Amino acid sequence: MIRNMKKLLIIISLFIGTVITIWSQPFTYKWEGKFFSFISPVELTKVEKNNLDDFYWQNDEYTVEITMFGLGYYNTYYSGQNINKVAEQVAIEQSFYDIIDGDSLPLMESGYYVLAKTPGMDESTYASVIVAVGFNERRKFYFEARIYCFNNKYKKGLEMVKSFRFDK
Repeated sequence: MIRNMKKLLIIISLFIGTVITIWSQPFTYKWEGKFFSFISPVELTKVEKNNLDDFYWQNDEYTVEITMFGLGYYNTYYSGQNINKVAEQVAIEQSFYDIIDGDSLPLMESGYYVLAKTPGMDESTYASVIVAVGFNERRKFYFEARIYCFNNKYKKGLEMVKSFRFDK
């Protein structure tokens, strides 16, 4: 009887460990045409857009919106500025507020993010948002990204933005 209980406990422990491992697996999202990808700790659903320069994924707590531009756009509007100032300026232009300096994107030669808030339906509501910008000189792409954290928790959003990269 005790031997059977031990076996049952071992089987249950292995099952729970497997389930936790499966649930905690990161999800990779690729934008093949733009050679761009990111990893998310949460599963997201693709939102189809008519514009080939937009890449949108979401669930109930997060929305990831990425728009690509040619480098001419970057050079026209932001040339000569530090990338951190560009990220801040993009956040201001998109009407975000309480902008807090962020950090470089670790997997990009030139990328930066800032933390901000987006207005809600009334004065007392808002959503946290991460605004990121970056460019790839070789591919001639510039991007602007917004990760909306509707639960107002940046941690998983920061994991996503720090995984942004241009694929080879």
